[in-house]
Amino acid sequence: MTISDYLNNFFLGYLPYIALGVFAAGFIYRAVKRNNTIQATSSQFISNDKSIRWGSTLFHYAIILVFLGHIFGLLTPEWLYTWLISNETKRLLAISMGSLSGIAALIGITILALRRFTNIRVRATGQLQDYIIVALLLFQIALGLWGTYITTQSPLEDYMAMEHWAQGIVIFEPDSWKYIAHQSWVYKLHIINGFLIFILFPFTKLMHMVMVPVHFVIDYFRK
Repeated sequence: MTISDYLNNFFLGYLPYIALGVFAAGFIYRAVKRNNTIQATSSQFISNDKSIRWGSTLFHYAIILVFLGHIFGLLTPEWLYTWLISNETKRLLAISMGSLSGIAALIGITILALRRFTNIRVRATGQLQDYIIVALLLFQIALGLWGTYITTQSPLEDYMAMEHWAQGIVIFEPDSWKYIAHQSWVYKLHIINGFLIFILFPFTKLMHMVMVPVHFVIDYFRK
């Protein structure tokens, strides 16, 4: 194996399992041991302006759509959809829906990032992790949109290779990284940065995106 193969094997083959393992362990630890730190005080109470409403709404709803699009788009087996739509149609849907939700998420996170870095009152109460995760999310969304553009210029086989890689990871296929070893570095960096966010997720304010809906469901059934 070449150095390139070793790097692809680690970042595209082993990193997903490392990231998901850290995410699961961190999530359980934070939810059980430090539950009171999850719903951190919103910066809206520090500096209440309309920008956070627009930015927060756009980002939260759009990023959920982006996440669901990745899950269903990459992990749905061909036999579940080819009876209804072709692979090319699926790719066109992924490009169009991914572009719309990605642009909305980019606008939202840009508004939040500008506020985080420029608002004196928000900056004074912020923690290092807040700036890191905002920067990583902004970078991730930009990479995703760049990758979407590349997908429009690439053959269908490249798009399907991403699907084969993702499903190979799920079924613990040892050499699944080989499906996308030849892909653009933009795709690879998007994957690496995405799993880095997964690693950091349980230890940041992003936990509220998961725990708030969980608490809502629990409170609903307690009534």
